[in-house]
Amino acid sequence: MPSNMKWMITFAVLLIPIFAYASFDVDPVFEEKIDASILDVAVKSDGDMVFVLTPGAVLIYSVEKKTVLDRIPVDKHFTGVAYQETGRLVLTSTNPSMISILQVSRVFDINIKNRAVKGPSGAGATIVIFDDYQ
Repeated sequence: MPSNMKWMITFAVLLIPIFAYASFDVDPVFEEKIDASILDVAVKSDGDMVFVLTPGAVLIYSVEKKTVLDRIPVDKHFTGVAYQETGRLVLTSTNPSMISILQVSRVFDINIKNRAVKGPSGAGATIVIFDDYQ
């Protein structure tokens, strides 16, 4: 192989890493200072809610509202958390060996002040949405 060809190949190999890297734009979406130790984190697939496991509690954060939505008390032995798309949180512990599955359902307050209502003022209501019309 000619000497010039070796230099060209060496030069080309040295330049490849320069062009192989991509750049990224980074925009902070959510940041919160937590006073407790963070043991594990799970995120809902749409990114709207973040579940933070701390000793004795799971904190549910809303990324959109940038606030804590709720605090779920749990056993202090749990060290892992995972979110399932069925709305369940799976908590795990290795010492002692434990697993707990919690169904998490979001409850919304609907302001009915100055609205026509029938029945007791503190009665609960269930709203069902049929959105699959196949």
